[in-house]
Amino acid sequence: MTITISKTDLFSRLQLLSKILPSKTATPILLNFLFEVRGNQLFVTACNEEGRITSKISCKADGDIKICLPLYLLDGLKNLPEQPISIQIKDLEVKVVYAGGSFEMMGFNAGVYPEKREIIQLGVIDLPAKVLFLGISKVINFASVSDLRPIISSVNLEAMSGVINFVSTNGHGIGIYTSTEVSCTEKISVVISRSISQILKSVVPSTEENVQMQIGSDWSQLHYNDYDILFRNLEGRYPNWRMVVPTSNEKEMLVETQQMINAMKRTMVFSNKSSNLLILQIDSSSLKLSAQDLDYSITAEESLPCEFNHSNFKIGVNAIMLLDMLSCINSKHLLISFSSPDKAIAISPKEQDECKVQKYVLMPMTMQ
Repeated sequence: MTITISKTDLFSRLQLLSKILPSKTATPILLNFLFEVRGNQLFVTACNEEGRITSKISCKADGDIKICLPLYLLDGLKNLPEQPISIQIKDLEVKVVYAGGSFEMMGFNAGVYPEKREIIQLGVIDLPAKVLFLGISKVINFASVSDLRPIISSVNLEAMSGVINFVSTNGHGIGIYTSTEVSCTEKISVVISRSISQILKSVVPSTEENVQMQIGSDWSQLHYNDYDILFRNLEGRYPNWRMVVPTSNEKEMLVETQQMINAMKRTMVFSNKSSNLLILQIDSSSLKLSAQDLDYSITAEESLPCEFNHSNFKIGVNAIMLLDMLSCINSKHLLISFSSPDKAIAISPKEQDECKVQKYVLMPMTMQ
């Protein structure tokens, strides 16, 4: 049989789906794409042990078929210009024909490809695509990258009547994004791995279109346009992040966001590379940033204007983590509040939409 399809449509879908393919696996069939033709629709699937993505593409075909094609199909299509291509399949022999040439490969029996899991549904979350995109984008940098504690190498979604919270933490900082643009059947939560969260951010754009998430007991599912994403819920209880969020930090500093980001970038390159310690020294009208690396006898400091409702205050922070937090804030000014040099710092935009609230929490570092 023959499948005729746009090269660009197929390549763009394969490129996105390839993000979920494992680099190493004890199940070799997972290193392939599952192609399934039904009528004039091609369904392409990629999966690993954590999740599964299926994308639907329009095509022309002279029959129905189900076959697995290897990852290097993507490499074969990479440098082709946009044109209709023909995928000719006879038994497991596959030939891709394009203007001026062709390449061949062997496919694999689709019967050994993992079947789609059934969802034992606990609840449904309906939200605009942009809320899911922004929620993941604003917090995912603060998910741990360590495999030792998978539960915090994740994004936690908590939805209740009219409110959804996206939360990530690595034990040293917390990112929180709250939106009221959501509808859900009941109070429900799901913990999504960092890798699946990255894929969701790639698939779902920042648009007003609606996204539906079906939350299950073990696995959950998301539908968006031509994509169907199934993912495993991480097991375990997510840390009680609300206990860590400061509620009574009385020392407040108002500073211009971009000005502080620029000053940090210039100063932090002189900090110790193992600790990334940056000292903030604040008085009523100015903020001094300072960094040093005694091993190389280098130091740097820079001052910028601010508004502070107390007199002298000094605290140490991880420069890289603080910069990540500030880079997520689009507001012209940001509000940073403190309690004492050994208590959590709260960071938020000064100007916030009532429907979308960002907050970041950073634990201080010991000053030497």
